[in-house]
Amino acid sequence: MSRRARALLSGLAVVILFLLPLLPEILGARRLVFRDAHMTHWPWRRVAMRMLSAGEVPFVNDTASGGQPFLANPNAVLLYPTLLLEKVLPPAAAFNLHYLIHVLWAFFGARALASRFGLSSGAAFFSGVAYAFSGTMLSYGSAFANAGPAASWLPWCAAATIDLLRADSVRRVLGAAAAGGLAFGLQLLAGEPALSLLTVLFCAVLAVAGWLGATGPRRPRALRIATGGLLAAVLAGAIAAPLLVPLGEIVRLTYRGQHLYSESAFGASPFALWRAAEWFFPRLSGDPAALGEGAHWQFRLHEGEIVYIWCVTFGVLPLLAVLVGAVRRDFWSGKTLLLAGTGLVTLLFSLGFAFPLYRLLYSVEFLRRFRYPIKFYLLTTLCVALLAGFGVEALRRRRPGVREAAVLGLALLVFAIGFAGATPGGLLDRVVRPYLTGFPMPPESLMPAIRRVFRADALLGAGSVVLLAVVFFTGRPRRGAADALAVAALALAFPWGLPLFVSADQRQLARPPDVLRYVKDGGRLYAAPELADLALAETRTAHPKVSPTVAKLARIQIEEMIPATAAPFGVRYIFDEDPDGSYGWVNRIAGEVLTASRPEERARLVRLYGGRWALAEGGSALPGFAPVTGFSVAGHGLVLHEAPAAPELRWASRVHRRASLSGALELARSDAFRPETDVVLSGSRDEPAGRAAAPADLRVFALTADRAEVDVIAPADGHVIWSRTFFPAWKATLDGSPARVLLANGRDLAVAVPVGRHRLEIFWNPRGFRAGAALQAAALLAAFAIAVIEVSRRRPG
Repeated sequence: MSRRARALLSGLAVVILFLLPLLPEILGARRLVFRDAHMTHWPWRRVAMRMLSAGEVPFVNDTASGGQPFLANPNAVLLYPTLLLEKVLPPAAAFNLHYLIHVLWAFFGARALASRFGLSSGAAFFSGVAYAFSGTMLSYGSAFANAGPAASWLPWCAAATIDLLRADSVRRVLGAAAAGGLAFGLQLLAGEPALSLLTVLFCAVLAVAGWLGATGPRRPRALRIATGGLLAAVLAGAIAAPLLVPLGEIVRLTYRGQHLYSESAFGASPFALWRAAEWFFPRLSGDPAALGEGAHWQFRLHEGEIVYIWCVTFGVLPLLAVLVGAVRRDFWSGKTLLLAGTGLVTLLFSLGFAFPLYRLLYSVEFLRRFRYPIKFYLLTTLCVALLAGFGVEALRRRRPGVREAAVLGLALLVFAIGFAGATPGGLLDRVVRPYLTGFPMPPESLMPAIRRVFRADALLGAGSVVLLAVVFFTGRPRRGAADALAVAALALAFPWGLPLFVSADQRQLARPPDVLRYVKDGGRLYAAPELADLALAETRTAHPKVSPTVAKLARIQIEEMIPATAAPFGVRYIFDEDPDGSYGWVNRIAGEVLTASRPEERARLVRLYGGRWALAEGGSALPGFAPVTGFSVAGHGLVLHEAPAAPELRWASRVHRRASLSGALELARSDAFRPETDVVLSGSRDEPAGRAAAPADLRVFALTADRAEVDVIAPADGHVIWSRTFFPAWKATLDGSPARVLLANGRDLAVAVPVGRHRLEIFWNPRGFRAGAALQAAALLAAFAIAVIEVSRRRPG
């Protein structure tokens, strides 16, 4: 059988084996609900598709925090090609496939990269499985609509870099640059900038190593590499231009554009050395689909950190292949030393501030806008996956000896100790039980599940040792041994990997929340921030009657309208709890001021920014808001309150000036500020307001997410205020001439209007997106032309 036929069959086997257990998700009967998939990505996708169906370009997400950038938000993933699946598949199926496809794409990419490193088809197959079905890749690929695709493009970018290093003609340089530009451009469109930076870093390491290790004149090679790299970068930037150009217009006033993370935030969620136990016992972190039954038993070991990557295993079989191969001389070469060194360095940086050199990153202002050092661990995982292929290749070349047997014997001993230590009252009980103190479920209920899973992992690990020994120690390995090991590695990943794809019945999730009938008349909803509880293991304290599964919790969050779970049903929020910094800077600051305010001050700000509804726990009413209904969800009592509807567009004739944003917000929440007539604008110094004039007559002709058109009949000079979050991309015309859009009340939009009758239009500037789309079209046309030339030259005769 030819190499191409074997690659085709092995790829088909991976696709079938992976997708078959997930058939309900593929058909859309169930929807992925783990973490951001449910809380952010699904609601945003539905809002965007509703706007597109109505013929609107989703420039602004009207449901989020007073209107937030949509197309220009990398975390929304609205410009990525998989959005087209929505046109041919049911919504849940299209949404799920966006995640699942990229796990498979990571496999094909890692396999292609391993082949570029010179591995045989079987060893490359093994590396592809090791990367795609690692704990890190599946943790990304099951929960994060941006990180999963970005991680899947990493090996493709690296493979294109190696092609560029080997290019010995202008035609080959152009082909490699086009492939690299396309891969990196699509990774940028996926919207995970930290992983894109790591991709650039990894490709740069490969380029430098390839240049230093090349024979012959270095200057011409360096010129080819630099030219090809520059061309790939330009092409990638142009492909991602519909996102990057609009983002460039607003990034200065996003949270990430203004805020530098503190030391604790910059080092949040590092890799902890104790988690290395997951390399051998992958389900140490528990079942992500459960709130009880052993899930998150180690949560207290994280000392309050978010568990950003649920599982960090490399896969037991790939790790064994690396360990066994590493004791052989023929395993080590310039390539494996490069991969081992890169993997070790990135592992150290994933430790965060526990690694002293991590502080160097903290000293760079640009890098301090990112967080989660464990993202470095993705590069560690890719390096280990490639080294696993080299390990299999080394074992295939020559029969193992005593050293290899000793490594496998030691691994078998570890699994035997683990199995024996998981008996009642054994070592596992003594280690784990203290960390269960204070859990909603008693240790007596949790420990049996923890022991059962730990023992099962020990048996699977021991089986991996035996399998590797049988394949390579019993005579000369047969052809196809590496392929069989790859299929075994995939099968062994299923017990811990498939549970990461937590899903719930789509019919249940599609049912509107019962309380929706009260808020269907419009107005924005203020959901108290304490309602959004991210610590799932602790959720039972707030919901004593909840069934201990994430699927049930997903429905509860919809019933409680936790931001932004009710956005698909038309609910518009006044402030979302936004932990990732993708939203507006001024909106985030205003929200933090609101949360830190006294009840009467909080009520003023909610009303000022257009809030009509307030949802909170019983006894947490805002002054001026009357209770509408009380309800209970899984034993959690909530009350919906209402205040008179506030207009989104209003007139202000009394102007205050404040020299700082904090001063503007302080005034806006005080009883000295009258929302019916006042506006606070920025100024060089604090200035008191004069007297209010007669109100203007506002006649609204259009009011959408990204546009307001109004006739103004003003008896005196004043300002039109619109309850939308301020960004530089907001533009205005007054009687057809450009007018300046001002920051009002610390968050909103304002346009000065003189006395008389005028036509005012405020709109989100579409020019950046149009320019980006034109650049993308040109780049795709150029890439297509290069591909046609490449194919035509390869065609014989």
